[in-house]
Amino acid sequence: MSSGDDFSQQPTSLLSDVEDDRADEGPRQGGLGLGLLILRLALGVTMGAHGLQHLFGLFGGPGIGGFARALETFGYHKQTTLLAWITGVTEVGGGVLVIVGLFTPLAAAGLLGVAANIVYAKFHGGFFEQQGQGFEFELLLGATALSLLFTGAGPISLERNTPWRRRPLPLGLVSLLLAAAAAVVVIVLTR
Repeated sequence: MSSGDDFSQQPTSLLSDVEDDRADEGPRQGGLGLGLLILRLALGVTMGAHGLQHLFGLFGGPGIGGFARALETFGYHKQTTLLAWITGVTEVGGGVLVIVGLFTPLAAAGLLGVAANIVYAKFHGGFFEQQGQGFEFELLLGATALSLLFTGAGPISLERNTPWRRRPLPLGLVSLLLAAAAAVVVIVLTR
């Protein structure tokens, strides 16, 4: 190495490029915003539609009563009607917030908590989806929500100028802890 090498331009950490305020500018990151929008739409529409099925029986869904009975078949035996309401509202509310890109880490944490509970409930049925058993689909939804915890909504969103969009990692970690705590509380209190 020569004495003229300038190391001042070297990143100070592995996350410095991710946290850079200019990370969404320029042609180098041009597809990132669109990719995150597509990811948010897929997760938000899917979870929101499930929530509408659970709450109101739309799209051939069971409604609250039917969903509460379905929860019993998955091993939830306490407060199933309340759990059905909480799950449905979380799916619809979290889905809408993820779609528009507002409070994305917290909304994604709610959706992750729901997906984690479904994976836990279906785990005994094996990985692949067969006759209502298997958790591959819910695992994919949970992984998508987990990804959004740490990336945030991206530049094509309502949270463009929020502190957590500029530095998503701290709120992402807090949101992950909230999702894990919520999932554990639901399992402990309702199973």
